[in-house]
Amino acid sequence: MTSRWGFSGLVIASTAAASTSLFGILRVDGFTSEKWLYFSLVTILFLWIAAAFWLCMSGAVTLLWGRDDLGLSRPKGLDPSLRKSTAKVALLFPIRNEECGRLFAGLKAMIGCLAEHQVLDRFDVVLLSDSYGQEHLVAEQAAYLEVRTVWEAQINIFYRHRTSNAGRKSGNLAQFCRTWGGHYDYMVVLDADSLMTAETLVELTRLMDANPKAGLIQTAPQLVGRQSLFARMQQFASSVYGPLYAAGYSSIFSGDGNYWGHNAIIRVRAFAENCGLPTLPGRAPLGGEIMSHDFVEAALLRRAGWEVHMASHLDGSYEEPPPGLIEHLKRDRRWCQGNLQHMKLLFAQGLRPSSRWHLTTGIMSYLASPLWLLLLLASAVVALQQKPFVPFSFVGSHPVLSWPVSHTGALLTLFGAMLALLFVPKLVATALVLRSKQLRRAHGGTASVLLSVMVENLFSVLLAPIMMLSQTGFVLSILMGRNSGWNSQRRSEASSALGVLVRRFLPHTVLGLLAAGVIWKVLPQYAWWLVPVLAGPVLAIPLAALTESVRVGQLMRRLGLFVAPWESGAAPLVERVHRLMGPAEGSRSTLG
Repeated sequence: MTSRWGFSGLVIASTAAASTSLFGILRVDGFTSEKWLYFSLVTILFLWIAAAFWLCMSGAVTLLWGRDDLGLSRPKGLDPSLRKSTAKVALLFPIRNEECGRLFAGLKAMIGCLAEHQVLDRFDVVLLSDSYGQEHLVAEQAAYLEVRTVWEAQINIFYRHRTSNAGRKSGNLAQFCRTWGGHYDYMVVLDADSLMTAETLVELTRLMDANPKAGLIQTAPQLVGRQSLFARMQQFASSVYGPLYAAGYSSIFSGDGNYWGHNAIIRVRAFAENCGLPTLPGRAPLGGEIMSHDFVEAALLRRAGWEVHMASHLDGSYEEPPPGLIEHLKRDRRWCQGNLQHMKLLFAQGLRPSSRWHLTTGIMSYLASPLWLLLLLASAVVALQQKPFVPFSFVGSHPVLSWPVSHTGALLTLFGAMLALLFVPKLVATALVLRSKQLRRAHGGTASVLLSVMVENLFSVLLAPIMMLSQTGFVLSILMGRNSGWNSQRRSEASSALGVLVRRFLPHTVLGLLAAGVIWKVLPQYAWWLVPVLAGPVLAIPLAALTESVRVGQLMRRLGLFVAPWESGAAPLVERVHRLMGPAEGSRSTLG
């Protein structure tokens, strides 16, 4: 709690300093409605990025000084066989029209890992299918029978298909809890692309045993397994920057954490008794069934008095990133709708302040994009309102010199502070990797890490305005009543056709060119400053094609860029999945 008050104080103090400085600049020539809008937007967005900055700085303190702020009681001694535990754990795979090759390769790999640690008797595997279409159902059931034939003497493997997928994934889990949940103490919820090592599963079980107040323990999964440039950058960023965020998150929120929907262990009784989801009033997209159920379930657990933790210290939890920008945005559109639904739950009775904070940050993660766009527009309007400097005026027939007051220094300081809040956490995370010989080697060495960080930041600058425009479009379409539905995600790394890329990103290019023309005509003095903002949208089509290319990603690997630990033997479970898929299928797959 002390660290949380300190975190809040630092966020508020830094935001107050920035807004006070900006207020002093804007009030000189008097406030207009446009200036008030500009001031409000800067304050809101500075608060937003300051919160992320200080959370990461808390993570840096935790990692540097080895403080244990998890709030979890660590189980004493080693018990890799779980002999001292009486818990029975269900490994749940809610699936819907997934690619069976990757799904069942991952399942076989995890079962094999559990067998090697001699803990198969503590776990059951439950496949919860919401798939439709004869082709998907036949493939699922054939793959299930194959796995069961091999392993049925050592581990229970169940498959259940629902004819109605009411409530989608959350409804699938709810039905499991009602029908079979009483047989299990804990359940580990996994996505179709999730992987967890036996060591991590055993440790999660022991942590739940040692913490009877814990309703849910979330891991921080590492992104692994893909070869496209887009995915490789995400995997590298996840490995280098992710631990800083996870450590800060666990140190500040402790038992008031959040749930990300997968790669977490949950106490079945706590979940079954408290996590029934309401139907939101009104029609979709903001009403109806809750799409982003995970944040809400964590809030309901906290409301009932159960603790929700982030086990940031655990390795061996993995998932796969989207193969390219199109699939990333497709998933983002669904998440945007689900998170905006949370606006109807912010003031629900009995929620903890921390839960309201998590819901707010989820909402802001998408509202921030239209706010950034609005800030750019407001900045242009304020710049146009600046009165031209008159070098002298007359009192009667006598000229009187004018002495202008320059705010360039103060504005550059404010701009520099915002850039620091955005980029310093990345620099700190990079330094933490470089100070560890093991991490440095796992990421390809010092030169590889430094060059990869530079290239990743360049691409981040180019892709950020594309994401801003896309997410702004998502928010506007949702507020206008367009429902995204719940489509299956493409997990293979096949490149998109040029026509698909043009249709998807031509609006970004047109908007970028129009904005560049207007700025060059109306505010030419600011044109070069806005090149980083305009370059991404103008180049959106070739950027999307370049970043989803597997060949470019593999070229980067040969050059020693974006090396992630899973490629250097640090994740045997991922390598096992690759072997199980075989070279032919693996070359087309997420692990090719």
